[in-house]
Amino acid sequence: MKTKGLLLLTLVVLFVQVFVLNNLSASPLVAPMVYIILIVMLPIELSQWKMLGIGLLWGVLMDMTMGTVGLNTLVTLPIAFFRRPILYAFTGLSDVSKEEGIPSVKRLGSRFYHYVTAMIILHSLLFYFAEWLSFDNLGTLLLRIACSTLLSLVLCYIILILFTKRLSQ
Repeated sequence: MKTKGLLLLTLVVLFVQVFVLNNLSASPLVAPMVYIILIVMLPIELSQWKMLGIGLLWGVLMDMTMGTVGLNTLVTLPIAFFRRPILYAFTGLSDVSKEEGIPSVKRLGSRFYHYVTAMIILHSLLFYFAEWLSFDNLGTLLLRIACSTLLSLVLCYIILILFTKRLSQ
């Protein structure tokens, strides 16, 4: 059940990111990224090397589908690397080290939302600063980060609500 749920989640997130969100041109300030939720939702017990490998593969796949030569890979690797320390920081090492499976509210309580929010904010900061590569028009950059992060959070939480019950079983 968990494997089917993860596969379905991956396909849905890939479809939404590539075919819907990447073609959304409502405003140049809004560019939501929901693909990061797949790294956030990987099993807790996954080794650091596997996390980095998955981050690399996912970043390359997103670069190929989005036409962003290396930008997603540049961002997903640090996200994959810092996933475990961020998870431990928000949930406590002793609580998480006993757990196996997908992170969820059932396993981690309300701290799960803090963890997901921190991961999405970190991803947005890294992504948009790497994309901008300048501190010119810092106000516009910060506004783009805020708008995109807020929309990404809303969309990611909708995806989580739809899938965490299925993945936690």
